[in-house]
Amino acid sequence: MRKVTSLLCVIAMLMAVSCKHAPKEMSRDELFATIDSIEKPLMQDAQLQAVDSVQGRQLVDLYVRFADAFPEDSLTPAYLHRAAQVCNGMGQFDDMANYYDRVIDNYGDYQHLDECYYEKGIALDNAGRKDAARDAYQQFLDNYPDHFLTEDIRRAMSLLDMSDELLIEYIKNNAQQNQ
Repeated sequence: MRKVTSLLCVIAMLMAVSCKHAPKEMSRDELFATIDSIEKPLMQDAQLQAVDSVQGRQLVDLYVRFADAFPEDSLTPAYLHRAAQVCNGMGQFDDMANYYDRVIDNYGDYQHLDECYYEKGIALDNAGRKDAARDAYQQFLDNYPDHFLTEDIRRAMSLLDMSDELLIEYIKNNAQQNQ
């Protein structure tokens, strides 16, 4: 009985401590300011190198936290778009595609929706999910048939079918032709 009581006391203490350290709810303005304070220096550093994974993950978490707390806010689709781009810089292509899905599925009037379709295709291709990449590219073509990237996307779709050896040969041939 004494062991059970001691165990219950330890569990109660752990629960009390964990409750004190749970993240507090932040207002929209607090989240915005926190995002801004991390985003500016991180993005400046990212111009020179890959995104720092610790700060990048922190920033992505804040973007998502904002989107979850304020789904109707005008900044939400842009923050999810940025979350996807930061994931790209960290090589987290499945997460990248998931954030693009959130934008595509929920914010059909987002001004950069075309980029989301296109970049989702790139993310899925980089993740090795060729069929899903082809579907994303096709969705882009279906929604934006006259877009200036249409021919590039068709070319990218044709490259999805190539083996690694053929792709390397294709790249070498194009590099020689452009010299």
